[in-house]
Amino acid sequence: MNPVLALTTLAVVAGAVVAISARDPRGTVLGLAVVLIGSAVVAEPVPAPLGLAARFVGAILAADLLWIVTRDRPRTGATHVATEGSRIGWPAEALTAIAALVVGYAAHGLGAPAMGPALASAAGFAVAAVAVTPMLTGRDVIRVGLGCVLLVDAGLLVRAALGGTPGDFEQLITAATLVVLAGTLAALAAGARSDGSAGFAFSLDRARRYREPDAHPLDAR
Repeated sequence: MNPVLALTTLAVVAGAVVAISARDPRGTVLGLAVVLIGSAVVAEPVPAPLGLAARFVGAILAADLLWIVTRDRPRTGATHVATEGSRIGWPAEALTAIAALVVGYAAHGLGAPAMGPALASAAGFAVAAVAVTPMLTGRDVIRVGLGCVLLVDAGLLVRAALGGTPGDFEQLITAATLVVLAGTLAALAAGARSDGSAGFAFSLDRARRYREPDAHPLDAR
């Protein structure tokens, strides 16, 4: 077993647990950045420099878009901008990830010959396991969107385990997809913060929210 690949796999799983468990949105962004950057390296052989650079740039841009929308307080004067975090706590999330890690490693190839490392399959299963719950049951934009991004990344890890190291063009498409997903999540999160005083949370009463336009209307003449 490649020790560097094993350490990177553990870092990816730990980043996913932090991203899902942290209540501070900046902590979730940091965990997501670790997952996206580490996932690009969990492959054997290591991706070509051009493809690897594309994934790194895409991961940094995706994390930066979310960092921009979570670093400041909302203009409405609200002070609570935390996400709901994990409902079962980070120890339970970590145990779930470890169990899925073992299952993914044992199920490498899914019954067929695989071209990639078993650790990529293990990491993909672990990230998917911790991403499904917030995606289905989350009550704020950041948590639901984060689960979606992590689930996409988990699929990319399993793809690397089954099909081997992606080529440069595929790496470029993957980086662009992650940036678009993160940009969409950032736009939705910014809208949620601007609509009221509940931070990133969805409307609890399911009522339609209106907000004033960002630009002042022109005076009628």
